[in-house]
This record gives sequence, structure tokens and C-alpha cells, in this order.
Amino acid sequence: MATKTLWLCCFLLLGLAFAQDEDASDDPSTEELCENRSADEYFRLTTDGDCRDVVRCDSNSDTGVTRLASVRCPVGLAFDVDRQTCDWKTNVKNCDKLEKPRKALPIFKTDEPVCPDGKLSCGNGECIEKELFCNGKPDCKDESDENSCTVETDPNRALDCDQTQCVLPDCFTQCVLPDCFCSADGTRIPGQLEPANVPQMITLTFNGAVNVDNIDLYEEVFNGQRANPNGCQIRGTFFVSHKYSNYSAVQDLHRKGHEIGVFSITHKDDPDYWSKGSYDDWLAEMAGDRLIIERFANITDSSIVGVRAPYLRVGGNNQFQMMTDQYFVYDASITASLGRVPIWPYTLYFRMPHKCNGNAHNCPSRSHPIWEMVLPQQESSNLGNGHERIR
Repeated sequence: MATKTLWLCCFLLLGLAFAQDEDASDDPSTEELCENRSADEYFRLTTDGDCRDVVRCDSNSDTGVTRLASVRCPVGLAFDVDRQTCDWKTNVKNCDKLEKPRKALPIFKTDEPVCPDGKLSCGNGECIEKELFCNGKPDCKDESDENSCTVETDPNRALDCDQTQCVLPDCFTQCVLPDCFCSADGTRIPGQLEPANVPQMITLTFNGAVNVDNIDLYEEVFNGQRANPNGCQIRGTFFVSHKYSNYSAVQDLHRKGHEIGVFSITHKDDPDYWSKGSYDDWLAEMAGDRLIIERFANITDSSIVGVRAPYLRVGGNNQFQMMTDQYFVYDASITASLGRVPIWPYTLYFRMPHKCNGNAHNCPSRSHPIWEMVLPQQESSNLGNGHERIR
């Protein structure tokens, strides 16, 4: 009897193993899951569970092996595959989806040319003029010409940094200061100065409404007791939003020598409104904000030339084309990943010298005569006794 029972157990275990192998063979491989999928796209392997777990394709540049990197949202949150971010579970309506909708992509790389010179192929094989790609409106029947428009993929993207290249339409001006500066990796300093030999420069910036809730704090920070090495009092930049601002306080900040920039009229709380905003949206929000500040804070010296996007959600080429047309000088919204050497400010005549940080951002891919005061990520370490070191 014991022998029969043992054989029965072995048979059941063997059957279970075969069943598992058969089920496993039905699961797609990592290569299949990651085919034609970008490294910054998160997706689910299953709709079971609490909607917190997603993965992305992570390729090792040294070995060439692709693996699935797992990410889990904090307790109480769920992952929104459409917006590619964690959010309160009540706000996420796509827990039944494995991935965000797949869009038709143009065909840029082929073994043999499929379109005449000056034209590129849509996803459906239709050929249209190269200039029509990534111009803000679909021209392909499958709309694929507007679906591959990142800093790396836009066929009409800005060129890589070349300081000998002409940067103005008249083609008489090369990339020279004070109108243009770039470097291959963004870390070079004008004059070929070594970073280790350059004193650290810090800008103090604040964004949002200026009113009774924060003006006391600003007066405490800028109390007249902090000075630069040359003896001049420190100053800050205030990117002001219209809603809830006290313009008498804004006028006083400007009178004391602080810089005033724009931070939008409405400060809408939908981040996608900013990253997907149209040219007219950015025109109304930023140029409109400047007009309001100039009028109600009585700033008449044309000194409002800086822009910061709410939530640091950059608006792509629409934002920067608006800034060019409205004679803004610089943006202070793009962030850079933590690095050993910080990124130096650069102009967007040429391609950004660093990656567009984050998978929800819409960095400009075209050439724009705008300075970028990039925001480097910082890390802090606890030194004890209530002190922290930030680097």
C-alpha cells in the first residue's frame, strides 16, 4: 500500500511540474515583452493584486542582457499606466490594463530607402515631407508623425553642440557668449575653466504666490545680514503666480533688488495640462502673467524675462516657441539627474546635453534661442544635531 501511495505522489508531482512548464511556456519572454518598448515605460505583468506593481525593461549596456526591473507604489497608492505615475488608488481607473495604449510609430530605419529624398515614412508606409514630422498637428493618416518626437527621436531635432556652427538665420553668428553657450556633456564652464577651481555659485529661487503666508519668511531669509564675498547683499528670484498674490508685496521685492519671473496665472493642478499644453495655453499663462505683474506691481523696466513651469512640467516646443516669440530670455524648469559635476547653464540652440529627466516630461527637441537654468538634483545626508549636508 505504501509503495502505491509513493508512486501516486510521484505521478502527481510530475504532472504538476509538466503543467507548470506548459503554463510557463505560454508566458511571453523578457525579449518579447521588451520588443519595441522604451526603457522608461512602465507596464504590468498581471492585473491581479492591488495595482501597485509594475516593471520596466532595463538593458545592461555592458552585457547586452535585458531584464525586468520591478517598481512598487507605496501603500495606499496605485500605478496609473496611462499617466505613468503612482497616484491615490481612487484616482486610478486603469488597473485592468497591462500597459498604456500603443501608438503607431513612423518608420525611420529601413534597410533600403522607402521614400524619396526629403520625405519620411509614416507607420502605414505613407511618405510625407520631413518638415511635417513633430510639428504639432498630425499629417499622416495614422497620426504616427506626432508619436516619435522626443529629444532623441524627432527627425527635425536640434543638432548636437558645435560652437563653430551658425546659430542665427543670417548664418554670420557662431555660438559665442553672451547669446549662446553649449558643451558636449553640459558640464564645461565658459573659458575652459576647471570646475574644481571655480567658486560655487548658488541661486535662491522661489515660486508661487507672494502673500501674507510667506512674506515674513522671505524677510527673514533676506534680512540684510547675509552678503556675497564682494560685500553685496544676497538677492533671490521669485517666479510669481497670479492667483492669491499680493502685488504690493511683489512690488516691494522688486524694489529691494530681487528678480521677478513668471509662474503662470492659474497654476492648474493637472500636471498634464502643462506638459501637453498648446502654444496658446502657454501664451495665455506666461505672457499673460507677465502683463498682470507688470501692471499691478508697477514693474516697468522690462526685467521680467524668466519662466518656471508649474510642477516643473516642461511644455516642450510649444512652451519654448512661445518664449521666443514673447522675448523671454530663460527657462528654469528642466531638471538634470544627480551627477558628480553639475550641469552649467546652456542655450537651446543645440540639443540638450543631458537626458530629459523623468518619463512624464516633455523637453524641447527643436532649436530655440532660450537659456536653460537647469535644476540639478541634490542629495542630503544627516550630520546629526539637526544639521544636513546637501551636495
